[in-house]
Amino acid sequence: MSYADLHVHSNASDGTLDPAALVREVAARGATGLSLTDHDTMAGLDEAAAEAVRLELAWLSGCEVSALAGEQSVHLLAYGMQPGTGPLAELLSDIRDDRRSRAKAIVRRFNELGVPLKWEAVAREAVGGVPTRAHVARAIVDSGLMPNVQAVFARYLGDGGPAYVEKEPVSPATVFDAVHEAGGVVVLAHPGHAYSDDQIVAWAGQGLDGIEVMHPKNRGQRRDELRALAYRLDLLSTGGSDWHGDRGGGMEPGTEKVPMEWMEAVAARCGVSL
Repeated sequence: MSYADLHVHSNASDGTLDPAALVREVAARGATGLSLTDHDTMAGLDEAAAEAVRLELAWLSGCEVSALAGEQSVHLLAYGMQPGTGPLAELLSDIRDDRRSRAKAIVRRFNELGVPLKWEAVAREAVGGVPTRAHVARAIVDSGLMPNVQAVFARYLGDGGPAYVEKEPVSPATVFDAVHEAGGVVVLAHPGHAYSDDQIVAWAGQGLDGIEVMHPKNRGQRRDELRALAYRLDLLSTGGSDWHGDRGGGMEPGTEKVPMEWMEAVAARCGVSL
Protein backbone atom coordinates (compact mmCIF):
# COMPACT_ATOMS: atom_id res chain seq x y z
CA MET A 1 0.00 0.00 0.00
CA SER A 2 1.29 3.46 -0.87
CA TYR A 3 1.33 5.80 2.09
CA ALA A 4 2.66 9.19 3.11
CA ASP A 5 4.14 10.74 6.23
CA LEU A 6 3.04 14.35 6.50
CA HIS A 7 4.59 15.22 9.86
CA VAL A 8 8.36 14.86 10.39
CA HIS A 9 11.10 17.15 11.75
CA SER A 10 14.74 17.74 10.76
CA ASN A 11 17.57 19.54 12.51
CA ALA A 12 16.40 22.76 10.88
CA SER A 13 14.23 22.80 14.02
CA ASP A 14 14.26 20.18 16.79
CA GLY A 15 14.93 16.98 14.82
CA THR A 16 18.28 15.21 14.85
CA LEU A 17 18.84 14.47 11.15
CA ASP A 18 19.60 16.94 8.40
CA PRO A 19 16.73 17.37 5.90
CA ALA A 20 18.16 15.15 3.14
CA ALA A 21 19.06 12.37 5.57
CA LEU A 22 15.58 12.56 7.07
CA VAL A 23 14.00 12.14 3.63
CA ARG A 24 16.18 9.09 2.97
CA GLU A 25 15.16 7.54 6.28
CA VAL A 26 11.46 8.14 5.65
CA ALA A 27 11.78 6.59 2.18
CA ALA A 28 13.68 3.62 3.61
CA ARG A 29 10.73 2.93 5.93
CA GLY A 30 8.44 2.59 2.91
CA ALA A 31 6.73 5.95 2.50
CA THR A 32 6.07 7.15 -1.05
CA GLY A 33 5.19 10.72 -0.09
CA LEU A 34 6.15 13.14 2.66
CA SER A 35 6.15 16.68 3.96
CA LEU A 36 8.87 18.16 6.16
CA THR A 37 7.13 20.15 8.91
CA ASP A 38 9.82 21.81 11.00
CA HIS A 39 8.79 24.13 13.80
CA ASP A 40 8.36 27.73 12.66
CA THR A 41 10.89 27.50 9.84
CA MET A 42 11.04 26.55 6.19
CA ALA A 43 14.85 26.56 6.11
CA GLY A 44 15.15 22.84 5.34
CA LEU A 45 12.56 22.62 2.58
CA ASP A 46 14.81 23.15 -0.45
CA GLU A 47 17.27 20.44 0.66
CA ALA A 48 14.48 18.02 1.53
CA ALA A 49 12.60 18.69 -1.71
CA ALA A 50 15.70 18.03 -3.82
CA GLU A 51 16.25 14.69 -2.09
CA ALA A 52 12.57 13.78 -2.45
CA VAL A 53 12.77 14.47 -6.19
CA ARG A 54 15.92 12.37 -6.47
CA LEU A 55 14.18 9.46 -4.73
CA GLU A 56 10.98 9.98 -6.76
CA LEU A 57 8.85 10.64 -3.67
CA ALA A 58 5.72 12.75 -3.74
CA TRP A 59 6.62 16.01 -2.00
CA LEU A 60 4.63 18.76 -0.30
CA SER A 61 6.13 21.80 1.41
CA GLY A 62 5.28 22.07 5.08
CA CYS A 63 5.86 23.80 8.40
CA GLU A 64 4.50 23.43 11.96
CA VAL A 65 3.54 26.86 13.25
CA SER A 66 3.21 27.71 16.95
CA ALA A 67 0.11 29.60 18.10
CA LEU A 68 -1.78 30.35 21.30
CA ALA A 69 -5.50 30.34 22.01
CA GLY A 70 -5.68 32.24 25.26
CA GLU A 71 -3.10 30.42 27.37
CA GLN A 72 -3.46 27.18 25.40
CA SER A 73 -0.68 26.13 23.02
CA VAL A 74 -1.92 25.26 19.53
CA HIS A 75 0.29 23.68 16.86
CA LEU A 76 -0.80 24.19 13.28
CA LEU A 77 0.58 22.33 10.25
CA ALA A 78 0.89 24.46 7.12
CA TYR A 79 1.11 22.72 3.75
CA GLY A 80 1.58 23.74 0.14
CA MET A 81 2.65 27.32 0.83
CA GLN A 82 5.25 29.19 -1.16
CA PRO A 83 8.38 29.74 0.98
CA GLY A 84 9.43 33.34 1.53
CA THR A 85 5.96 34.75 0.91
CA GLY A 86 5.21 38.10 2.63
CA PRO A 87 3.21 37.86 5.86
CA LEU A 88 4.04 34.19 6.48
CA ALA A 89 7.79 34.78 6.22
CA GLU A 90 7.48 37.75 8.59
CA LEU A 91 5.34 35.78 11.03
CA LEU A 92 7.78 32.86 11.13
CA SER A 93 10.72 35.23 11.60
CA ASP A 94 8.99 36.86 14.57
CA ILE A 95 8.19 33.46 16.10
CA ARG A 96 11.80 32.30 15.67
CA ASP A 97 13.07 35.47 17.38
CA ASP A 98 10.72 34.73 20.26
CA ARG A 99 11.93 31.12 20.41
CA ARG A 100 15.53 32.30 20.85
CA SER A 101 14.56 34.72 23.59
CA ARG A 102 12.42 32.06 25.24
CA ALA A 103 15.23 29.46 25.17
CA LYS A 104 17.62 31.90 26.86
CA ALA A 105 14.97 32.68 29.47
CA ILE A 106 14.54 28.93 30.11
CA VAL A 107 18.29 28.56 30.65
CA ARG A 108 18.17 31.41 33.18
CA ARG A 109 15.21 29.75 34.88
CA PHE A 110 17.18 26.50 35.19
CA ASN A 111 20.13 28.36 36.66
CA GLU A 112 17.81 29.98 39.22
CA LEU A 113 16.59 26.49 40.11
CA GLY A 114 20.15 25.37 40.75
CA VAL A 115 20.67 23.45 37.49
CA PRO A 116 24.07 24.49 36.03
CA LEU A 117 22.98 24.58 32.39
CA LYS A 118 24.99 26.73 29.98
CA TRP A 119 23.55 28.51 26.96
CA GLU A 120 26.44 27.26 24.82
CA ALA A 121 25.32 23.67 25.40
CA VAL A 122 21.83 24.50 24.11
CA ALA A 123 23.25 26.34 21.09
CA ARG A 124 25.37 23.28 20.21
CA GLU A 125 22.27 21.09 20.30
CA ALA A 126 20.43 23.47 17.99
CA VAL A 127 23.30 23.24 15.40
CA GLY A 128 22.52 26.65 14.02
CA GLY A 129 18.76 26.12 13.94
CA VAL A 130 16.09 27.61 16.15
CA PRO A 131 16.47 26.49 19.80
CA THR A 132 13.47 24.75 21.33
CA ARG A 133 12.58 23.10 24.63
CA ALA A 134 13.74 19.81 23.10
CA HIS A 135 17.22 21.26 22.53
CA VAL A 136 17.32 22.47 26.14
CA ALA A 137 16.30 19.02 27.38
CA ARG A 138 18.94 17.27 25.27
CA ALA A 139 21.61 19.69 26.49
CA ILE A 140 20.73 18.81 30.08
CA VAL A 141 20.90 15.09 29.34
CA ASP A 142 24.20 15.39 27.45
CA SER A 143 25.63 17.35 30.38
CA GLY A 144 24.83 14.41 32.64
CA LEU A 145 22.39 16.40 34.74
CA MET A 146 19.36 14.16 34.13
CA PRO A 147 18.90 10.65 32.68
CA ASN A 148 16.68 11.36 29.66
CA VAL A 149 14.62 13.96 27.83
CA GLN A 150 11.33 12.61 29.18
CA ALA A 151 12.54 13.16 32.75
CA VAL A 152 13.52 16.75 31.98
CA PHE A 153 10.06 17.52 30.61
CA ALA A 154 8.30 15.71 33.45
CA ARG A 155 10.21 17.57 36.17
CA TYR A 156 10.94 20.96 34.62
CA LEU A 157 9.89 21.74 31.05
CA GLY A 158 6.33 20.49 30.64
CA ASP A 159 3.62 23.13 30.32
CA GLY A 160 3.42 24.92 33.64
CA GLY A 161 6.63 23.32 34.94
CA PRO A 162 9.14 25.27 37.06
CA ALA A 163 11.40 26.01 34.07
CA TYR A 164 8.58 26.57 31.57
CA VAL A 165 8.45 29.94 29.82
CA GLU A 166 5.42 30.88 27.75
CA LYS A 167 5.65 31.92 24.10
CA GLU A 168 4.57 35.30 22.80
CA PRO A 169 0.93 35.04 21.73
CA VAL A 170 0.10 34.37 18.07
CA SER A 171 -3.55 33.64 17.41
CA PRO A 172 -4.64 30.71 15.21
CA ALA A 173 -6.52 33.16 13.00
CA THR A 174 -3.27 35.05 12.35
CA VAL A 175 -1.67 31.79 11.17
CA PHE A 176 -4.67 30.93 8.98
CA ASP A 177 -4.50 34.29 7.20
CA ALA A 178 -0.72 34.23 6.65
CA VAL A 179 -0.67 30.67 5.31
CA HIS A 180 -3.65 31.25 3.03
CA GLU A 181 -2.00 34.34 1.57
CA ALA A 182 1.03 32.14 0.82
CA GLY A 183 -1.19 29.70 -1.08
CA GLY A 184 -1.27 26.99 1.58
CA VAL A 185 -3.69 25.26 3.92
CA VAL A 186 -3.66 24.85 7.71
CA VAL A 187 -4.26 21.61 9.61
CA LEU A 188 -4.68 21.24 13.37
CA ALA A 189 -1.76 19.13 14.60
CA HIS A 190 -2.17 16.12 16.92
CA PRO A 191 -5.41 17.29 18.56
CA GLY A 192 -5.95 14.22 20.74
CA HIS A 193 -8.23 15.38 23.56
CA ALA A 194 -6.45 18.73 23.95
CA TYR A 195 -9.18 20.69 22.17
CA SER A 196 -12.93 20.39 22.30
CA ASP A 197 -14.99 19.79 19.19
CA ASP A 198 -16.50 23.24 19.75
CA GLN A 199 -13.03 24.80 19.50
CA ILE A 200 -12.33 22.96 16.27
CA VAL A 201 -15.68 24.08 14.85
CA ALA A 202 -14.86 27.69 15.78
CA TRP A 203 -11.42 27.49 14.14
CA ALA A 204 -12.97 25.98 11.01
CA GLY A 205 -15.14 29.10 10.85
CA GLN A 206 -11.99 31.25 11.05
CA GLY A 207 -10.13 29.40 8.30
CA LEU A 208 -8.84 26.05 9.60
CA ASP A 209 -8.61 23.68 6.60
CA GLY A 210 -8.04 20.26 8.16
CA ILE A 211 -7.41 17.97 11.12
CA GLU A 212 -4.46 15.64 11.68
CA VAL A 213 -6.46 12.47 12.23
CA MET A 214 -3.68 9.86 12.10
CA HIS A 215 -1.15 10.67 14.82
CA PRO A 216 0.22 8.70 17.78
CA LYS A 217 -1.53 11.08 20.21
CA ASN A 218 -4.95 10.37 18.70
CA ARG A 219 -5.75 7.10 20.37
CA GLY A 220 -8.68 4.71 20.10
CA GLN A 221 -12.10 6.16 19.50
CA ARG A 222 -10.75 9.70 19.20
CA ARG A 223 -9.53 8.99 15.67
CA ASP A 224 -13.00 8.02 14.56
CA GLU A 225 -14.45 11.11 16.23
CA LEU A 226 -11.95 13.40 14.52
CA ARG A 227 -12.48 11.77 11.13
CA ALA A 228 -16.23 12.21 11.50
CA LEU A 229 -15.78 15.84 12.54
CA ALA A 230 -13.54 16.51 9.53
CA TYR A 231 -16.16 14.97 7.24
CA ARG A 232 -18.98 17.01 8.81
CA LEU A 233 -17.06 20.29 8.49
CA ASP A 234 -15.64 19.49 5.01
CA LEU A 235 -12.10 19.62 6.41
CA LEU A 236 -9.07 17.78 5.10
CA SER A 237 -7.79 14.72 6.97
CA THR A 238 -4.02 14.25 7.32
CA GLY A 239 -1.58 12.31 9.46
CA GLY A 240 2.02 11.54 10.26
CA SER A 241 4.48 10.03 12.69
CA ASP A 242 5.82 13.29 14.20
CA TRP A 243 9.27 11.67 13.97
CA HIS A 244 12.24 13.79 15.07
CA GLY A 245 14.97 11.31 14.15
CA ASP A 246 17.09 9.20 16.46
CA ARG A 247 17.00 10.53 20.03
CA GLY A 248 14.49 13.11 18.88
CA GLY A 249 11.20 11.55 19.88
CA GLY A 250 8.00 10.78 18.07
CA MET A 251 7.06 7.48 16.51
CA GLU A 252 9.11 6.16 13.61
CA PRO A 253 8.06 6.75 9.98
CA GLY A 254 5.63 4.09 8.85
CA THR A 255 3.84 4.04 12.20
CA GLU A 256 1.01 6.04 10.67
CA LYS A 257 0.32 4.80 7.17
CA VAL A 258 -1.44 7.87 5.85
CA PRO A 259 -3.27 7.13 2.59
CA MET A 260 -1.72 8.82 -0.44
CA GLU A 261 -5.24 9.96 -1.32
CA TRP A 262 -5.15 12.23 1.72
CA MET A 263 -1.89 13.80 0.59
CA GLU A 264 -3.31 14.25 -2.90
CA ALA A 265 -6.38 15.98 -1.47
CA VAL A 266 -4.20 18.44 0.46
CA ALA A 267 -2.15 19.19 -2.66
CA ALA A 268 -5.31 19.69 -4.71
CA ARG A 269 -6.70 22.14 -2.13
CA CYS A 270 -3.42 24.09 -2.42
CA GLY A 271 -3.46 23.94 -6.21
CA VAL A 272 -0.10 22.17 -6.43
CA SER A 273 0.94 19.00 -8.24
CA LEU A 274 2.70 16.12 -6.52
